[in-house]
Amino acid sequence: MLSGCVVKTLGRRVAKRLMGMPPLAILAVGWAYLLVFAFPGMMTRDSYNHLSEAREGIYTDSHPPVINLIWAVIDWVIAGPFGMLVLQNTCFLIGLYLVLRRLFAPRPAAWVATGIYVLPPVMVPFAVIWKDPLMAGFLMLGVVALLSPRRGIRLLGLVAMFGATAVRYNAVGATLPLIVLLFEWRPGVRWFTRYPLAFAAWLAVTIGALQLNKALADHELHYWASLAVYDIVGTIAHVDEDLPDAELERMLEGSDLLVHTEIQATMRELYKPTNFLPITTHPTKRLWVLPVGGHIGPPKAQRDAIQRAWKETLTRWPLAYLEHRVGVMTEVIGLGVARASGAIPKRDFIDQNIVTGLGLGTEWSRMQRTLSHAYRVIVRGTPLFSVWMYLVVSLLLLPLAVRHRDALALLSSGLGLEATLLFFAPTPDYRYSHWLVVCTIVTTILVAARRHGWNRRHVPEATEA
Repeated sequence: MLSGCVVKTLGRRVAKRLMGMPPLAILAVGWAYLLVFAFPGMMTRDSYNHLSEAREGIYTDSHPPVINLIWAVIDWVIAGPFGMLVLQNTCFLIGLYLVLRRLFAPRPAAWVATGIYVLPPVMVPFAVIWKDPLMAGFLMLGVVALLSPRRGIRLLGLVAMFGATAVRYNAVGATLPLIVLLFEWRPGVRWFTRYPLAFAAWLAVTIGALQLNKALADHELHYWASLAVYDIVGTIAHVDEDLPDAELERMLEGSDLLVHTEIQATMRELYKPTNFLPITTHPTKRLWVLPVGGHIGPPKAQRDAIQRAWKETLTRWPLAYLEHRVGVMTEVIGLGVARASGAIPKRDFIDQNIVTGLGLGTEWSRMQRTLSHAYRVIVRGTPLFSVWMYLVVSLLLLPLAVRHRDALALLSSGLGLEATLLFFAPTPDYRYSHWLVVCTIVTTILVAARRHGWNRRHVPEATEA
């Protein structure tokens, strides 16, 4: 009986201390947990390529070269992945807190932000040095800046959107609704002036970011060719009739096709809506030789032939192309055989020579391995990483978010980025849909708080559409 009273008393004291923590300390708790899980920053093949190129001063267009520039600067101060881990997570967590601070008092806003941040489907991608969480960090900072009553801060929001676009090629799908719906040059301007100005701002941000990447790229690998042959193969694999080799040889003339007999049958065998790599990497049946690494892209003659074949293929069989892309998108949202592909990084495919050459560690701590295993159990055993669920919730929330510009902009941003995957996703990696997941969760909180009066600090003139 006495022990029970002691436990209750201690529990009340601990709860009181926790509830009395300052907002910064609350946010630090969530950040510290991420640090335990991710330190010094988990790396995959893409991450190592970024760091290697940053240190060598090489800027290829296989990924946005702005990432290499950012990492080169940070690596000069803090060698390795830790600086990038700090950047992407700090930007996101601060931006998230400030977005919620518009509705809640400081301490509740910090608790809600930390709660969202440590949710497995939100936090796990932030443990890895990827362009996707870096983009999410810039986007979240940009959202709160665009909502500021001060013009100078709103212009900084455009800078954040510029950064998001610069580190992720298809971020244009996310920035368009955010800038158009949230950016105001001057409050009170009528819609027929405000929205064209906002669209012009988005256009300037987008063109500027793309031009910066183009100017930085000193090695053009033209990775779009790999996506183009994926579309060619996926489309032809879905054509019902059997196409003769002679016809396909004519279509693909000049593309350096390696297989010359049973071409369509080989395409059907190699085609997978979950992975485009077998088309160019199969040990005995690959169809083309296209770069998957290095610094030399395919020759111009081959690129021109692939582009011509891509246009002819899509023109002749648009329904087959649509079937191919819908099949890939089905995997992306988790309704196929793939389930949150790549959500938890693995280390078994990393070239250890590359890792040691960069002076990085090659092993995770026991704590990291334990937590990674626990998150894999969550991925397999719960729907928390099922992208289709967040997609459905987003669509259901749209009518409720119409009256709130911030909520509507976030929902539209997540859906806009997801829509780009219908045409450009090469694999069903979970990180591609991470921004949709984040936007859905945050918008759910925003809408629920306003409808049920959970917030203590509502600012209607800044949030109503």
